[in-house]
Amino acid sequence: MVRIVAIVGVGKMGLWFCKYFSRKHNYKVLLYDRRNIKLDSSKYHNKVTICKSLQTCVGKADIVVVCVPIKLSISVIKECISTMKNDACIVEISSLKSDIFKSLLKIPNHLIPLSIHPMFGPGAKNLGDTKMLVIPIRNGKKEQKLVKSLFSETRTIVIKDPQTHDAIMAILLGLVYYINLLLASTLSSENITLLKRVSGTTFCLQKILFESILTDHSSLITSLLADNKQLVRHLKKYNMESARLLGMITNNKKLLEKRIDQIKSDYANKRDIRASYEKMYSIISRINNK
Repeated sequence: MVRIVAIVGVGKMGLWFCKYFSRKHNYKVLLYDRRNIKLDSSKYHNKVTICKSLQTCVGKADIVVVCVPIKLSISVIKECISTMKNDACIVEISSLKSDIFKSLLKIPNHLIPLSIHPMFGPGAKNLGDTKMLVIPIRNGKKEQKLVKSLFSETRTIVIKDPQTHDAIMAILLGLVYYINLLLASTLSSENITLLKRVSGTTFCLQKILFESILTDHSSLITSLLADNKQLVRHLKKYNMESARLLGMITNNKKLLEKRIDQIKSDYANKRDIRASYEKMYSIISRINNK
């Protein structure tokens, strides 16, 4: 039996889901975006149809995946559920959950809502190395089972509620994006080509990270930084520590060395930091051999 998957929103992740489902047997993919889009159907195994309206795209779909900017997700979901058939599943993939979750709880009982967060970007190819977060809405076990059936290659992890999810994302995404944006801004007037040519492993990896973050849409980065209210306390702590270290660098080298030793000690007690050093060289080796 062929299952119809509707992808609403044809940005980078929308195209990733399109390619993913078009490669699977017994799936037909429908696409809709408010912008005019063109697609080389041969790249998608001739299993993809571009729809002229949202209603045409989602009306007969068994699964609807909403891949629009976070600020549009709630309104688009409302539009979709008014047209979807009984027992169809609507999937939202936003990076922040607290606000959108209230609308998911109101979805009619004749539809199946799923709240997931792919912990990978549109460049992901081997899902065996990736994770898919699931935030339970009505029936956690059934929803997790459904996610595993749709994305069997990736590791599925259940996060108990949207508040916990957003608290975690404040660190994993918000803080990391903030740090790398500042680094990118600080280095923007430097000769990056020269720095890359003479750099060692540390700068090489850091450059890959901050430049890859810069490929994300500005609206996504803005949402991760400004819409996650749990991020502010981490930023305040980060900026206080930054100012503290700067003071030591300019005024007290002995105190700086002591502080560095303390930071190293804190992490050594929690994990094997030598393993990270070895992993860094392993990553660089794989990159250089490509």
